[in-house]
Amino acid sequence: MGPILSILTAFRNNGKKSAYFTCKYISVLALFLLCGFSGFSQDLYVDNDSYLYARDVVVFVNNDIRLETPTSNIFMRGDAQLVQNTDIKNSDLGELSIYQNQTTGVYEYNFWCSPVGVSDTSFNANVDFNGSNIHDPVDHTDLTNVVSVPYGFIGNSYNGTTNQLATYWMFTLISAGGYNGWTQILNTGNAAAGYGFTLKGSPNPNNVLDFRGRPNNGDISIECLFTGVDADPSSGPTHQVETLTGNPYPSALDLKLFLTDGFGSTAPTGTNNRNILNGEAFFWEQKPVGSHNLADYEGGYSVYTPGDPTNLSDNGSYAIAPFVNYNFNGSVNGTTTGNTQNFADNNARRYAAIGQGFIVSSLDNGGAPGGGTAVFNNAMRLYLAEDSTTGGNGSVFAKNSAKAKSEENEKSEVIAMSHNGVNYQEIINNPITIPEIRIHTKIDNTFYRESVIAFREGTPNNNTYNRFFDGRNYEGGLTRDAYLLSDDKELVIKSINYSEDTKIPLGLKTNKNNTPFEISIFSLEAVPENVSIYIHDKLNNSYTNVINNTFTIVLNEGTYNDRFEITFSKQNVLHTETISIRDFIVFENKTQSQLEIVNPKRLNINKVMLYDVSGKEILNKTINTSKDKTVISTKHLSAGMYIVSIKITDNQTLNKKVIISGN
Repeated sequence: MGPILSILTAFRNNGKKSAYFTCKYISVLALFLLCGFSGFSQDLYVDNDSYLYARDVVVFVNNDIRLETPTSNIFMRGDAQLVQNTDIKNSDLGELSIYQNQTTGVYEYNFWCSPVGVSDTSFNANVDFNGSNIHDPVDHTDLTNVVSVPYGFIGNSYNGTTNQLATYWMFTLISAGGYNGWTQILNTGNAAAGYGFTLKGSPNPNNVLDFRGRPNNGDISIECLFTGVDADPSSGPTHQVETLTGNPYPSALDLKLFLTDGFGSTAPTGTNNRNILNGEAFFWEQKPVGSHNLADYEGGYSVYTPGDPTNLSDNGSYAIAPFVNYNFNGSVNGTTTGNTQNFADNNARRYAAIGQGFIVSSLDNGGAPGGGTAVFNNAMRLYLAEDSTTGGNGSVFAKNSAKAKSEENEKSEVIAMSHNGVNYQEIINNPITIPEIRIHTKIDNTFYRESVIAFREGTPNNNTYNRFFDGRNYEGGLTRDAYLLSDDKELVIKSINYSEDTKIPLGLKTNKNNTPFEISIFSLEAVPENVSIYIHDKLNNSYTNVINNTFTIVLNEGTYNDRFEITFSKQNVLHTETISIRDFIVFENKTQSQLEIVNPKRLNINKVMLYDVSGKEILNKTINTSKDKTVISTKHLSAGMYIVSIKITDNQTLNKKVIISGN
């Protein structure tokens, strides 16, 4: 845990035993000696009418903590955090107190996960959280003032006040299929350790919440179980369920280890989450709109993926959220109005701050039951001071302002440590850089969709969806959108082993005619200067270099999943095609009212697409056949010229113009 430095001050105040710590690191052994413990026990015991105060330090306890009575307290202030080692739960009636900021908007949600539960007489057990754990500091700017009062809750209004929070907006989500799966718990309902909850803010200029209760420790289980039935297909994921969870500890959390178990690395956690969860974390972001009506909400989910599970120096990748409007049933409608803050430079948002909530989804098992019980444990904990500023180098809590810190803590080198064997000090202060391309697609002159392409040498296969490496599009229900495609999954993050021959399908869709799309490079992070990036329109075989240019196109209503791709070379210039449209005979059989594709070489055809002259997709049919003839009815088509696109198995697309006579 680092060197043991001297304790600067120990004193009695009004007859109360107290310890005041301002050293950079604290060893629990030093605590025992200072507080007069007999022997060298590795437990921490705080007696009746006593407290421990820690500021801008890490307090490490090997075993459990006993807070003997309601007047036994631990006060964590500034960037102080508590890390524990063994899976021995804490006990008794006393409380740990730790701060976290909330949003000041009464209309915007925070997604939380409490680091504490309601203290009781139980022994060696994590306990449930409820609204009584939330307190309001009397003066959050004075970190030596430990006085807080319980936050009040207002039940007859949707709006919080300066001293009351609106209980109506406290919800949780457990193994649910969508919007209808949210369960209202109010301030009187309980959330077990590890489960997250929603809460809207208050106009209190002191926007700090003081979480007070028994500190969570050790193994903490959450359920994310898909039974095989899509409970809410209108607004939820297909073949999966979701759970609102978060960082359940009074310390930072390594999301990479939680999602991957550290399997194949030097620091396995001993859990099985990689076979329970799909491998992404989704963070809610919301734009202030001044309304509680669901149809007025403008928000969305940013996505974190952990990257190569075997490489602990790979922080993962992060894609920002678009702000999306919602229908009254919770499904996404077509209106979007902007984007949220970008935390990509904050270690890709790998490290979750105290209290940070996020959503996870069950393993996609192709419609069969999947998921189960995921587990947090102490091997995922670390000390890392919070820094939620864009480009900061600490743990991240969404929509947070800078926390009050001691001047001695404002240093250029980030202090990070854990007992789990991971050298976080090296990873954070001397990070490896994963080259990333951030593509922004401006859609309908309204919002930008971010697509991230990461050059990861450990990527298993460029042409398939790879869990942990790739990140799915959470807002798949948008009626106008842009996304990367792999195995028919819509992605916002795609990892590749870079080569000039790599091609990444790009999907565009719109629900109305004359929709403009503008595609450009937003940023290049450590991408070699000799890399070219093109948008290839396979319909007219054009290549647009988007490093210094913008690809612009106007599309009519439709889904265009086979027309566009991102490439790193002009394939028609660098390679000689061995298969051409001349290998097929394409014509309309007017007598039978059908389009016929004659395939004398019996080449394998993956898909057949049909476009009108404006570029609108009329038909998209997966056939996967090498038959010598394929027929498609033309009875529903109007007379005119069409373009037939034949996609063969090596992702090559061949085009042929045909005239349809119509009926």
